[in-house]
Amino acid sequence: MTRINDFQKYVPVDSAIARAYEEFKGPGPEGAIKHQFFFGQGWSNSRWNREVVSNLVTQVIDQQATFRIPGDCLPSEVIKICLQDHLKQAHASWQLDKPRVHASEKLKVNQRKFKKHRERLDTVNELLKNPRLSTTDRAKWKFAKEVLIKLGTDGQSSEHTDSDLALVTYEPFYRRRIVGQILRELDEETIARKLRNDSLPE
Repeated sequence: MTRINDFQKYVPVDSAIARAYEEFKGPGPEGAIKHQFFFGQGWSNSRWNREVVSNLVTQVIDQQATFRIPGDCLPSEVIKICLQDHLKQAHASWQLDKPRVHASEKLKVNQRKFKKHRERLDTVNELLKNPRLSTTDRAKWKFAKEVLIKLGTDGQSSEHTDSDLALVTYEPFYRRRIVGQILRELDEETIARKLRNDSLPE
């Protein structure tokens, strides 16, 4: 039987989504993820988790009426304290079987992100130099460049990680919808560019 504080198999919200909300650049906990905790760096006092706790407080109060539970409901502040304590226990449980990432492994991730960011920028700059580029494509690649500059190195995902590095990547907020499609196209152009360069005689 799964215990209420057994979170070892729990999937927290993606760090990029929580970070975007923290920086007022993305939506907060809503819809399917309105009760999903964030367990990344700074989780204990994150804006995301404060909002999740607030959502859960509302749900607890609403459920008393929904299920017609007799008696007065606990004050909101008391429920909040209980949930904050539950969050701490949940994070401790979630961390139990997670591999520790050593400094050398973090360096590998950062190097991959730097390389991806540089390659994407090189590709988009090369595309924008094409005088035969259509107006639509030029606007698209200009937008892609703006996105890359705003995201910076840290905003790149750690996809295509080394086989010895236990990292799991999710679909960050910035890669959804049209932005995601443009970045995928840019990655395809980057691969094609590499193939062209590799085929050139030395």
